[in-house]
Amino acid sequence: MKKWLILLCLLLSLSIFLGAKGESFYLKGAFYQDWMALKTEGIDLYSRLSSRLKLTFWNKPGTGWTAYVDIRNRATLGDGGSNQFIIYDAHVDYNKLRGKLFFSLGQMNLYGTAGIGELTGALAGYRLTDYISMGAYAGLDPDIYNTEWDTEYTKFGFFLRYLGPGAKQVSLSINRLSFDGKMERQYLYANLLYPYKRLFVLYGNLEYELDKKITSEDRLSRMFLNTRINITRYADITANYSSGRGLDYHQFLLQQSQDPTLVNNEVERYFYNEMYGVRLSLKPIKNLRIYVARRESEQKDREIVNHTTRFGLSLIDILRTGISFYGNVNVNRGDASESDSFYLSASKNFGKLSWGLRFSNYYNAIRFSGQGTPEVIHIPDRQTLSTNLFLVLSRSLALSLDYAYSFRDTEGENEHQLFIRAIYRR
Repeated sequence: MKKWLILLCLLLSLSIFLGAKGESFYLKGAFYQDWMALKTEGIDLYSRLSSRLKLTFWNKPGTGWTAYVDIRNRATLGDGGSNQFIIYDAHVDYNKLRGKLFFSLGQMNLYGTAGIGELTGALAGYRLTDYISMGAYAGLDPDIYNTEWDTEYTKFGFFLRYLGPGAKQVSLSINRLSFDGKMERQYLYANLLYPYKRLFVLYGNLEYELDKKITSEDRLSRMFLNTRINITRYADITANYSSGRGLDYHQFLLQQSQDPTLVNNEVERYFYNEMYGVRLSLKPIKNLRIYVARRESEQKDREIVNHTTRFGLSLIDILRTGISFYGNVNVNRGDASESDSFYLSASKNFGKLSWGLRFSNYYNAIRFSGQGTPEVIHIPDRQTLSTNLFLVLSRSLALSLDYAYSFRDTEGENEHQLFIRAIYRR
């Protein structure tokens, strides 16, 4: 951790010094101070203090040198408590919108460019046209939760990227992962985002294995497709298909680790190697949306097939009172399906103060092992009641308070969770 702190200090000092010599110094970011307490019957209070800093500074992105920092320090309080320093992002970019060359150095996220996640190393690219660029990357695979990396585990690859008008994007990359000098995996990654006017949006990504030892039927190791078609201004259809871990499982874990108050009742889908579904959404009147969805999920290796039907609706700013409502019901059937579940939430906007109330008949959470490994926990038939207050104190400062109470018929299963967050933005 000391080497990362030294690197971070040098990065900050260098960028501030060079930025101060220029005509202007760009700075945008946020600071989060969190405190979470968890109390389960028969178990001592668990309390955790967390500080997170996100900064983009030096020059405005696209105008030259820009530095990015996203770090967190998480401390478990009490006897036997531990401290965890996490680096989500710490790198510098050189990029000019009308320039030919661009590159990055440090620890960065390459999910969009190359589909290989976190990289500690360097990326360099060249713009062939205004919309098409190509380049390469190389480096190590970092463990962001333990702030370390294995020098024997390396990543290397080439990419071709199209960033066009109207948010159109296409990325292709060939990626090679090696351990101790020997190739562990080599695959092709493709990513597509194609919106067409206001009629439809198509998004997808895939991973195709290039190792000759892999059989042809196993080459397509990961695939995700999602499209939304606007039939009329009152109705739209969304369809999706995924195989392997087709959804961004790692991004899901990162989001949950950064905000433990997020509620998600679709954990099941992350463990199935094939899933497809369709949703019909209707908007008969302003601020009202109702939908029905059908999803099929399958674990081929275990011959498990499950079916889910979901009904939902949302009402925004009902009769201009500032009150909003959302609810959904999942009807699950199959060989090893989760229990039926529902989720209800209501909120009221008082201007600078907003208040929310939520209830569900399931319990989903993220827990971290002693090594900092995130794990998804799903407990069916455990009801959860939670409330939230969000207060905007000024243009830069806000406070958030969350309280959740989960309970089950089994004695000793009750749990209280309190989460307080202060947010400063610049």
